[in-house]
Amino acid sequence: MKLEMELKSTKPMPARQRVLLNILFTASWLDCTITRQLRPFGLTSPQYNILRILNGSAPKGLSVLDIKSRMLDRSSNVSRLVEKLRISGHVERIPHGKDRRMVIVTISEMGKTLLADIEKARFMDGSSSAGSKLSESESLELAHLLDKFRE
Repeated sequence: MKLEMELKSTKPMPARQRVLLNILFTASWLDCTITRQLRPFGLTSPQYNILRILNGSAPKGLSVLDIKSRMLDRSSNVSRLVEKLRISGHVERIPHGKDRRMVIVTISEMGKTLLADIEKARFMDGSSSAGSKLSESESLELAHLLDKFRE
């Protein structure tokens, strides 16, 4: 559906303003979609992001600062999110050998299983998710344009 219809706007918008509003609107729409898809698994988007980051760094693990630097939403309270994931058994906190103030966070077997369950549910696989109507070349072009937009 066109942005103007979604916003119930009848006035034409300058192209750059339309792009900004469309990105903001789409980001909000996508966040709601992802939130609904993760709800049955008991995760929020930032928690899912942390599990994916830790899964990618396994078995090594990362400090909370390293996790935060890789987050999609860097304003998240990573320490609080990691603690919630620890309490639920999805991550483990291991004291750093040389620096007692630092903690290394790793994904647990339970966290790996949860990620596998989410993947089995075809979460964001492209075939039944947001953006599924885009061809491969359109997806690449959109990714390129968004990268260029942020330059």
